[in-house]
Amino acid sequence: KFHCELNFIEQYWGAAKYRYRLTPKTQNIQEMKENIRASLDDIPRICICRYANRSARFIHAYSEGLDGPQAAWANRRYHGHRTLPPEMLRKAMEAVP
Repeated sequence: KFHCELNFIEQYWGAAKYRYRLTPKTQNIQEMKENIRASLDDIPRICICRYANRSARFIHAYSEGLDGPQAAWANRRYHGHRTLPPEMLRKAMEAVP
């Protein structure tokens, strides 16, 4: 079973859908297509990279034996790199039983 936090494309798609919902209602399919493309292009590249790093941290946390709540706890507190440091893994196991 795959979770959306493991796939950064899901996070990118969610951000694009949010921006699309903020656009005014369309009159035809062509306007809708233009709004979809604009919404996808509107997500900054730095955000996409952040989504990828967040996903990598979740994958690393799961591979180190953390469960869902522990991995989420660790990800809220550490944003530095693609992997969680060993002391953060230990703190997550202690903080969330």
